[in-house]
Amino acid sequence: MTEQDRLLTLKKIILDKLNFDLGQYKESYIERRVNTRINLTHTGNLHEYIKLLEKDQAELMNLMDSLTVNVTKFFRNIETFETLEKDIIPKIIKNKNNSSRDIIKVWSAGCSSGEELYTLTILFLEALEKSGKQYKLLVQGTDIDRKSLTKARIGRYRSENVKSIRKDLLEKYFENDGTYYHVKPHVKEHVKINHLDLSSDFDRLSITYELILCRNVVIYFNKDVKQALFMKFYNMLQKDGFLVLGKNESITGDALCHLENVNISERVYKKTLHGKITD
Repeated sequence: MTEQDRLLTLKKIILDKLNFDLGQYKESYIERRVNTRINLTHTGNLHEYIKLLEKDQAELMNLMDSLTVNVTKFFRNIETFETLEKDIIPKIIKNKNNSSRDIIKVWSAGCSSGEELYTLTILFLEALEKSGKQYKLLVQGTDIDRKSLTKARIGRYRSENVKSIRKDLLEKYFENDGTYYHVKPHVKEHVKINHLDLSSDFDRLSITYELILCRNVVIYFNKDVKQALFMKFYNMLQKDGFLVLGKNESITGDALCHLENVNISERVYKKTLHGKITD
């Protein structure tokens, strides 16, 4: 049996036992993650590691955690959030003046343990307060990692995790119990968190958004999955809606004709007039 055959066997084990399809991920990404687990378990090679997976449920979950690893922080890539705060969010609020909908909908696709999700919520609440507008706000967070989603729902963070938050915002939107900082209830009431696999059950979401953030997620997907996702994002954006990708990601495929790059350095795209218009 070749290494490629063994990798296919591993994928089938993951699919059969965890109902998780690795077909959307780049082969190189899977191999790096698996090799890390091989080294940590001292199994020596893929053949022996597969034998371990077939009998060890705990290691199966460890591999799953490794494959869906989340790296996140509040205001991660501060320049991106400065662009959102100073340019994109004010435009979204201004556009609401010409809309029949009195609700602003935002989606953090790959919200991990909630840092990006709550950062977005805080920025919108600040902007709405400054504008004097009374629009409703819904910030949707989705991720494939259920453990991370549990942390996001709890909204509890250690002091070292909130260092990147301005002091005034920290005091306004968090409660400190001496050990942890807890997201205040009036922030959480705008947030909705759900489990979602972007590659397989994306169609469960039927609403459209003024802003979608999907940062440092699609970089792991293969070309076909990426291009399909970009078109789905395009279709789920409101008229004049914005999509934000990670610093090392960019639109490819048919979506290039429908999403205009309005900030190259921060990977901000806007739905063009050729896009599907909804209200």
